[in-house]
Amino acid sequence: MKQYKWILPLIAIAGVVIALFFIIPAEDDVIDQIQKIEIEELKRENKTLIQTNELLDSKVEILESMADSLTVLINVDSRVLEKLKERKDEKVSAIDDFTDDELYQYFARFDTKSKGN
Repeated sequence: MKQYKWILPLIAIAGVVIALFFIIPAEDDVIDQIQKIEIEELKRENKTLIQTNELLDSKVEILESMADSLTVLINVDSRVLEKLKERKDEKVSAIDDFTDDELYQYFARFDTKSKGN
């Protein structure tokens, strides 16, 4: 009977060890499946981010080209403004040299020359 006292705990320990050999690989398989699912989700998210990035890159290119064309237009307008300022300054300096009679004729649009005679 003394020999049988050790057999029952030994069988219980052997049963637990055998159960662990079946449970641990099953848990590893579950963990592997979860990791594979997470990897696939990350791949899908990465693809959508790449597509979004490409879309934003194309928008940036369009906006840069628009900015370049606006810069050209600003430069053209600046040159036009400079020319207008020069003309105004030329007229002002010419008017500064006018006598009183010439100023009267200029502003009144008065012409003393006869037309046709």
